[in-house]
Amino acid sequence: MPFAALAWCAGSLPWLVHGAGRAAPILLPLRAGMLTTLVLSAAVGGLLAGGLARLAAPGRRGAALLATGCGAATGIVVTLAQSVAASDAGTGFDADPRVLTGLAVLTAALGALAWGAGSLVVAGAAGSGVVLGLLAAVLPGWLSSLLPSSLYGPALGTALVWLQALVLGTALVVVGVRPAARLVLWPVVVLLAWLVGPALTAVSWLEPLLRPGTGLPRTLGDSLAGAWQVFGLAASPGARHWAPWVVAVVGAVFGAVLLDGRRRGGGAAQG
Repeated sequence: MPFAALAWCAGSLPWLVHGAGRAAPILLPLRAGMLTTLVLSAAVGGLLAGGLARLAAPGRRGAALLATGCGAATGIVVTLAQSVAASDAGTGFDADPRVLTGLAVLTAALGALAWGAGSLVVAGAAGSGVVLGLLAAVLPGWLSSLLPSSLYGPALGTALVWLQALVLGTALVVVGVRPAARLVLWPVVVLLAWLVGPALTAVSWLEPLLRPGTGLPRTLGDSLAGAWQVFGLAASPGARHWAPWVVAVVGAVFGAVLLDGRRRGGGAAQG
């Protein structure tokens, strides 16, 4: 349980490293202007916490789920309580109870959802592959917010895109090709990884609209509708380079088939 709580907190490393020392120190970026960082923190922390269940013995996966769930819940409650209390002590837009409540509910919901997704690792290789696919989707944004700003540039962006392709390809290899029914999961993993990025793009588009002077809360519905349109545009096939995705899938096909052949050869030799 303590490790799951720490894993949840690890999701907030970008904020803890670069932002918590500014103004009132808080554990979570409960700032409307840092919505993307908050979403990434909750997603990565939840996936890590849920993924710890994979470390338990097969016969103890139920107990592991209970432990990681309690740990993640503890981490969410403690960090939110500290962050809300520290934010309440301040003034301005981010200290408004409506803003704090909305951000806290969003964090708790995303954290719980991500923990549930991370817990798919107890389903074996297929579930672990799905979790790795989700990590491939959030890893570039999380790492870019963690790394020093002096490293920002086209080279870093290219490196993160290919890192995402590497993790995605690994996820597909983990899912495997045997039994053949697992092939159904391949497009699911790719689709999840494809859609999470546009969702984060929509969040980053929405972020600057959540500030004083934009007519909130009256304009919130229009802003959300605009974010949905941004998501649709960002998710379209022409909105990103295909090369890393094609390399990830083709490489995974070769890797998975080769690994399956070795396993079958090893099993035949033992027989």
